[in-house]
Amino acid sequence: MATSLARLDPPPPSFASLPSDRKSLSFELADNLLSRGLYSSAQQVIQRIISSSTTLPEAISAADFAAGRGVELSLQSYYVLIRRVMGFGEFQFARAIYFDGIIGRGLEPDSNIVNSMIICMAKLGDLEGAMSLFDRLWHKGWMPCESASDTVLRGLYERKRFLEAFVYFTRIVNLKVHLGFWCFNILIDGLCKQGHLVEALKVFDVMRDRTGLPPTVHLLKSLFFGFCKKGICLDAERVCRQMEERGFFVDVVMYSSLINAYCNHNDLKMAIMVFFRMLKMGCKPDKYTYTMLIQGFLKIGFPDKGMIMYNQMLDLGMQPDLVTAHSIISGYCQNGKVDSAMEFLNSMVRSSLVPSVHSYTALLSALYKQNRFSGVKALFRNMLDSGVIPDHVTFLILMKNIPKGQELELAFFMLRAITRNGCRLDPCLLSVSPEIYSTMDLQHEIEILLLEIVRTNWMLANVSFGIYISALCESGKFEAAFASFETLRGLGCCPLPFTFNSLIKELCKHGLHQEVKCLLAIMQKHEIIPEFATFLILVREFCTQNDLTSAFVVLDEMEQCGIKPTVAIYDCIIGCLTKGNKMSEAETWFMKMIEAGLDPDEMICVTMINGYFRNKQSQKALSLFDVMVKNGVQLTKFSYTALMKGLVKNKMAREGWIYLHKLVASNGPSPDIPLYNSLVNRFFRKR
Repeated sequence: MATSLARLDPPPPSFASLPSDRKSLSFELADNLLSRGLYSSAQQVIQRIISSSTTLPEAISAADFAAGRGVELSLQSYYVLIRRVMGFGEFQFARAIYFDGIIGRGLEPDSNIVNSMIICMAKLGDLEGAMSLFDRLWHKGWMPCESASDTVLRGLYERKRFLEAFVYFTRIVNLKVHLGFWCFNILIDGLCKQGHLVEALKVFDVMRDRTGLPPTVHLLKSLFFGFCKKGICLDAERVCRQMEERGFFVDVVMYSSLINAYCNHNDLKMAIMVFFRMLKMGCKPDKYTYTMLIQGFLKIGFPDKGMIMYNQMLDLGMQPDLVTAHSIISGYCQNGKVDSAMEFLNSMVRSSLVPSVHSYTALLSALYKQNRFSGVKALFRNMLDSGVIPDHVTFLILMKNIPKGQELELAFFMLRAITRNGCRLDPCLLSVSPEIYSTMDLQHEIEILLLEIVRTNWMLANVSFGIYISALCESGKFEAAFASFETLRGLGCCPLPFTFNSLIKELCKHGLHQEVKCLLAIMQKHEIIPEFATFLILVREFCTQNDLTSAFVVLDEMEQCGIKPTVAIYDCIIGCLTKGNKMSEAETWFMKMIEAGLDPDEMICVTMINGYFRNKQSQKALSLFDVMVKNGVQLTKFSYTALMKGLVKNKMAREGWIYLHKLVASNGPSPDIPLYNSLVNRFFRKR
């Protein structure tokens, strides 16, 4: 199909086009052919003039010549013209020819033109337009050229859109289009970093079949770190051994990553084996390696072995950093060894190593769990005296353990500490009220502190506003909380996920789901991916309201974000089901959790045990408790109290006494008053 082309108005050239004898003769020949009625031959001459043009004005003059004589340009002529214009770097002009001269006239471009325009669109930065044209090729069954294929893939790579790139890659290789080695390398690397290992392995297989070349060290490392990140330890081990067998040097980062992956799966036996192999291969471990092993031993409840690794690290002359120290302190706290954690923290201070706020926060939380309130006060005072700046996590721990209604007072105290330790200012000099008589006075004082924090240390604004907004939410002051939220955004700050979570939690409590969606949209605008805590808040609040339908929608959204539900999420769902006497469904979700590779913790097991007792299934409750003991789940008085109460309530006091004797004989957690009360009350009822 052909059409006549209107006279083109090219961009001003940066050079002049000089007429040549050859060009003049070609135009004369075209005129001669037209006068003799040889229309098709004249078209071919004009096409050759365009094709042989050495400058942009020459190509345009040929098109103008055709338009002036009413000669229709064929699609092939358009293709040649677009290619010549692109060759001169005038991509915007080539785009105009395509849309005005071809699409605008209702013509159907052929595969050559579409391939050229894919490259043109990409050069103009319009990747979506280039992808749309590529889709057009695909749907029509046309073959993309190598340059067009490379262009689309390169554009997606540059924008880190590797999963989309995989889709286009699959189409391209199915059409047998040749791809450079770089296409495989970058795509595999990007997919691995984003956790898309199934797709990365498919690309790896295609590369091996197509090129026949062995993978590079960089490629093997990409796969290795991808497997480690996903916790696929055996495949990571296989890649590691393949590198060793091929004589490639496996460095300390790789060995440490594999050790970390095993530790995350509580497989310390394999982690230690990798550690010894690392030493055998002549690779020296670093602080990170030892920190991973220390964390691993503490995580599975062997703090003594963790400290052996710590002492070995010291013997090698490695000084622990704050990360290592925090791992030890938090590990001790998780194992209930608060005094050991406190002693280690004090040893840090004696060694002139100031503990981080995270270490103090872990200890504060552990002290609260043991009801050691005087210890909390002393530790918090020491923390502030050491110049440590409290953060929003510290505030959250303290807020959970104060009487309701004192949230703003705590926020005021925390912000004064931030002003003193973070801004080096005396907060007393900033106060405008000698005494605070009302909540409004308190809010006014807090806002003065916030302004001063923003003025002197802008980096602390996010944390400070987050603390205030959280306190306002807990106090039920929605309007003030959202006003502060907008003030924070007006300062150009991107609010912390903690701040969003505080607002979302309160909105969910009041059933304001539309407002929650607005906040989630703001998070997306700030490119904040909702974290696990955000989803947990949503699921927990929906389950509290017995709205399982909405909770399941949140689970679908988690899957879309690539976030897997944790035990805490499953606990919310199962707890809601057991309260609704849906034990069969609760058991199904419990099995789903195990099949997902998650180990049940004490909390979710107690949820199931309470559900069984509530639904008169005492034997199942006892069986689950026995499985917990057998599998080494760390049990506290919380578990035994739940078991005893359930047995007594279901008229099984005899079994309760048996388990109480087992508890005492096993040197487990000491029975507390509520536990004894359950049995004694039941005994007197029988009397």
